[in-house]
Parts: sequence; C-alpha cells; structure tokens
Amino acid sequence: MKMVIVGTGIDIIEVERIRKACINPRFPKKVFTDREWEHIESRGKNMQTVAGNFAAKEAVAKALGTGFGKVGWKDIQIFRKPDGRPYVELSGQALFYMSKLGGKRVWISISHIKELAVAQAVIEG
Repeated sequence: MKMVIVGTGIDIIEVERIRKACINPRFPKKVFTDREWEHIESRGKNMQTVAGNFAAKEAVAKALGTGFGKVGWKDIQIFRKPDGRPYVELSGQALFYMSKLGGKRVWISISHIKELAVAQAVIEG
C-alpha cells in the first residue's frame, strides 16, 4: 500500500524562549489543553518537552497549510505513548483542515538538545 503525503511542516524553537514564556501562567493555558499540561507534568515538566510539544504544534499547523491564523493552539494536542513515541490528536478547525486536505494520519517526530527543540509533521492522505 502506497503512502501519499498531503502536508509537511517543521519547526525549531529555543528552549530558553519557552522557559521564559512559561513564567507567565497564561502562556501554558493559552497553548496547551489541561489534558496536555497534565501529561507534560506527569513527565516531569521538563522544558525540553514543553518546547518540543510547542514546536510539534507549530509543525502540524504548517503541515495543515494554515499556521495558527486559522487553527487554534488547543485544536492540536501532542501526547506520548507509553513507549515515548509522540502522537497527535486534532479537533475543531485543525480537524476541519485535515479533512479538507484528505489527511488520514499525522506522523510527528520531536527531538531536542539542551538549547533547541525541533519537530517535523507529515500528514498522510
């Protein structure tokens, strides 16, 4: 069976920028759902994880072809499977644009070092 790619996106962010943004309690509440934040806290609230999830949301929005102009931050949720692999859950406008693209699945990869986090999203149609 052949995989058809209908969207790709990539993002890179400085971990320090996210750490500074998280000083303001409004930032995580704006960007992450309660469920996502609980998931992040259960993993130790490591700033590389927070930055990686932020970059993943950006990468998915780019893969959808919308950026965050047409999709809300909370319409894209990032979680980890028990083995550590990240996965994406879409809702609202993100799900609408996914359907419009003919997308069936979002593949996400997240990596980080001390200073930087990067994520790549591929939408399979």
